[in-house]
Amino acid sequence: MQTSDGRPDAVWFERVADGGTLVFFVLRVQPDVAFEFLNDAVEAQIGCPATEGLADPAAVLGLIDPSHAGRLAEALAIPPGSDTTVELTWHHRDGRPVYSRTWAHCRRRPDGSVVLDGVTRDITQLRETEADLRLSEERYRLLAENAWEVIWTASPNGTIDYISPSVERVRGFTPAEAMSLSIEQTHPPASAASVIDFYRRLFAAIEAGAELPVFRGEHEYYRKDGSIMVGEVQVIPQVDDDGRIVEILGVTRDISERKEFEAELRRLAVYDPVTGVWNRRHGQELMAADLEQARGSSQRLTVLMLDIDHFKSVNDTHGHQAGDRVLGDICRRVLDTVNGTDIVARWGGEEFVVMLRNCGLDDASNVAEKIRSRIADSPFGMIGSVTASIGVSELRPDDDLASWLARADDALYEAKRSGRNAVKASS
Repeated sequence: MQTSDGRPDAVWFERVADGGTLVFFVLRVQPDVAFEFLNDAVEAQIGCPATEGLADPAAVLGLIDPSHAGRLAEALAIPPGSDTTVELTWHHRDGRPVYSRTWAHCRRRPDGSVVLDGVTRDITQLRETEADLRLSEERYRLLAENAWEVIWTASPNGTIDYISPSVERVRGFTPAEAMSLSIEQTHPPASAASVIDFYRRLFAAIEAGAELPVFRGEHEYYRKDGSIMVGEVQVIPQVDDDGRIVEILGVTRDISERKEFEAELRRLAVYDPVTGVWNRRHGQELMAADLEQARGSSQRLTVLMLDIDHFKSVNDTHGHQAGDRVLGDICRRVLDTVNGTDIVARWGGEEFVVMLRNCGLDDASNVAEKIRSRIADSPFGMIGSVTASIGVSELRPDDDLASWLARADDALYEAKRSGRNAVKASS
């Protein structure tokens, strides 16, 4: 369950997602509404199996409280390239209410479809905790001392006067140490500026007698070892019966692991997890963009279609893990041969596409020959010799991506028909 460079692969991340409590999803919102990915945590959160949600989005979205239909509609309509955070109330299939907070990013695909990539967390316990905290100081202290999240309070002038013991678990500082730190010692510059801005707006509202602002978002914190913790923060000014602020209540939840997971999901969306090169979809996007840019210009683009000869026998004889190591090793040899600006993408099981920028057919054929020899001339450990056949095709003025790749594919199969371990260029 590792890639060739030792990183966890996509299967590992799917297992982590299905084994956790966070609901990760990919929801297509244009041209139609459908879940394209939904992990098993959705069943624990609202009682609906992921398989039902994937088959019919209404099985999941229909459990949202009707009073929050407007919030849902706004979230589904955010423009591509933007983010949103929305809190919704759901009706679990067993009848109980479930409160959630969803973060989502909207993106438009090359085919025109629009999807939301997001994660939903059950904040029912947090909502109940907030309600309990208002009942009495004694009960508040009891809950705070045992909360998984970091609960903290500040006086109306912004001075921190309490931090729960959980701060030591997530940041390494004791409560006393954390309380002694300045804002600049607590947060990296961007987050420190955000905290200062919140207090500026809070003090301005207090002076003006206006509605007090609340904060819900993410801040970065320094850990004692110098690393960074990402916290999901909720800050709510507490007021008395006369509307005067008595303290500032904050709840910070460590979401560093979730942020790393989201970054890995984004990486897996464009990279092949076995070899580390671009996957086919992203390779197509990059090549299509270069093709359009090359139209009407003097830039020459040439594509190589590479297929490993008799690769099935490698898997059958030595196993798929050994086969994956060969794929990764071949990609490293290809990457060492081409320029850093060229595109290398895994196209299929043992098929790869290389796009060479500012390179004509003759020079590209020489590069292909270097790749072929680097693969054929250096054995792959106990597996022994492996060879590859390569087709070469230069972009023509009237080409689209499909016709350009088709000619490279024809040249590849000409190389295979010639006896394999060969380079052939399309005429």
